[in-house]
Amino acid sequence: MELRNKVPNAEYSKKQVSQQGLAANTIGLTKQLVCSIERGDANPTLEKLVLLTKALSQNKIAMLGIEIDMDKFIKEMNSSS
Repeated sequence: MELRNKVPNAEYSKKQVSQQGLAANTIGLTKQLVCSIERGDANPTLEKLVLLTKALSQNKIAMLGIEIDMDKFIKEMNSSS
């Protein structure tokens, strides 16, 4: 939620984007998934984490002591398809 609160919301008068707004503007994410991740209840796949990271305007994600460059990951993921 901390990162989501930093994402500006162009569609509403609120300062930050809502869970629904974030999900609606990102193919592959749902409000329920965003909510579950924020609560710590979800076990999202790496693909969902990449989508969420890009939706939050982040270039890198660090988890389990590993830093992942999102642009490089997406490029490699698309080239293997």
